[in-house]
Amino acid sequence: MCPHPKFSSPPSYQSKGDLAMEALLEGIQNRGHGGGILTSCEAELQELMKQIDIMVAHKKSEWEGQTHALETCLGLRDRELKALRTQLDMKHKEIGMLHQQVEEHEKIKQEMAMEYKQELNKLQEELGRLKRSYEKLQKKQIREFRGNTKNHREDRSEIERLTGKIEEFRQKSLDWEKQRLIYQQQVSSLETQRKALAEQSEIIQAQLINRKQKLESVELSSQSEIQHLNSKLERAKDTICANELEIERLNMRVNDLVGTNVAIMQEQRQREEKLRESEKLLEALQEEQRELKANLHSQENIIHETQMQKEELQAMLKAADLKHTVEIIRPMENDELERKYASQGQGVFDDMLSQLDFTHTSEELLQAEVIRLEGSLESVSATCKQLSQELMEKYEELKKMEGHNNEYRAEIKKLKEQILQAEQSYSSVLEGMKMEISQLTRELHQRDITIASTKCSSSDMEKQLKAEIQKAEEKAIEHKEIVNQLELLKIENRRLSEVVMKLELGLHEAKEISLADLQENYIEALNKLVSENQQLQKDLMDTKSQLDMVTEACKQKDDRIFKAPHSRTAEFNTELNLPCLCLPWAP
Repeated sequence: MCPHPKFSSPPSYQSKGDLAMEALLEGIQNRGHGGGILTSCEAELQELMKQIDIMVAHKKSEWEGQTHALETCLGLRDRELKALRTQLDMKHKEIGMLHQQVEEHEKIKQEMAMEYKQELNKLQEELGRLKRSYEKLQKKQIREFRGNTKNHREDRSEIERLTGKIEEFRQKSLDWEKQRLIYQQQVSSLETQRKALAEQSEIIQAQLINRKQKLESVELSSQSEIQHLNSKLERAKDTICANELEIERLNMRVNDLVGTNVAIMQEQRQREEKLRESEKLLEALQEEQRELKANLHSQENIIHETQMQKEELQAMLKAADLKHTVEIIRPMENDELERKYASQGQGVFDDMLSQLDFTHTSEELLQAEVIRLEGSLESVSATCKQLSQELMEKYEELKKMEGHNNEYRAEIKKLKEQILQAEQSYSSVLEGMKMEISQLTRELHQRDITIASTKCSSSDMEKQLKAEIQKAEEKAIEHKEIVNQLELLKIENRRLSEVVMKLELGLHEAKEISLADLQENYIEALNKLVSENQQLQKDLMDTKSQLDMVTEACKQKDDRIFKAPHSRTAEFNTELNLPCLCLPWAP
């Protein structure tokens, strides 16, 4: 029997995978609640994929090991069944050899019957010779009685000698009768032993038939158990294939999620880059706005200064006009002073006019610059508004992406729970199969022990039966020899007693016996011999019929053995070590 291997599912890989998944999900949740950008999501998903691949590879290797162990166990069972079939074929060959031996025994018995017939023919021929010699002796005695009355004394001496011989023969016949009784007792004891051995052989044959029936039931139960195990193995393979397909589907789903997540991450990166560029542009525009504001402030300061100067010049111009009017009113002043003042006033007036023109032009330029700066400020504010709107839209998209990531995270959790449920269901089914297989191995081990014990007991019974059969055959041979000797002694005793009786009657009553009496005695003796011959023939026919009955019983037992169904277990092979032999019957 093949010892089924014990499988152990190591929980370290599963606990590590669970811890990695939980750490990954907690990190993603912390980053999602913190509002940060999910930059390491792809790496974490790759790590999750690696953990899932490790778990799947470990489970696949474990399932492959279990299926390989079951296949090796079934292969060992097949090899054991093949070995049992070969042993069964060998036992059938041995049964054929035993059947040949039985046929040889039948041939030997037929030869013995032929020898008995030949001996009977020889006895009949010897009886005929005795009849003829008896007739010759009677004729000779009659002739001697009629013609030789002179030899009466010699006849008396001969009679005395013959009477001594008769007494001696009587003593021998008594001894032979005692020996015959002893032989009959031995024959009866041998017959009782033969009957006891026949009953014992019938009991053993009945036990063998019961054991064969039990073995057939055990074989059928073992075949049903093997078929049940094969069906369970097929179901386990189907569940393994279904689990592998489910894992492949989940892997494809995870790959799709990873692909979508990677695309989302790339899109997020592109948007982040655009956001950074827009932020940089916004900062540049803000810097430019600040510069423009500073320029505007400086221009406003310059304008204010020019206005102040303009006001001062206007005040000075008014003062100069007043002085000019005063000088016009005062015509009495000196010409030099007038010229001097006039030239100075004219120069100052020209200077003031030039300054006024310059201030007008600068004011116009500054106003144009202010207008331009205001336009650029409006455009910058518009771009800032647009960029802020885009930022809001991108923040909303980021929130949507976070929602999608949360959905993906929940879906990953669901997939993980499904994988764990599938693993738990498979582990429960596997544990049930392990329990059933261990129980079956224990039962098979117990059956091996019982088969070994029955094998030992059957081998001992076989040895004992062979020894008893051998003893019975030896005793049967001795019984045949004794019966042959007894028959020969009976025939010899009968012949001698008849001869003695006839001689005694012929010698003592020769004077009173007539020819008719001799004929009557001869006829009676002849009838007696014929009846004894018929009795011997009847005994021979009874012996032959009993021998035929025994051979027919042996043939029927052999046919039952040959018609027994083939078994494929070691117990049946051990039981077949007991040959089905018939005890020889001796008359």
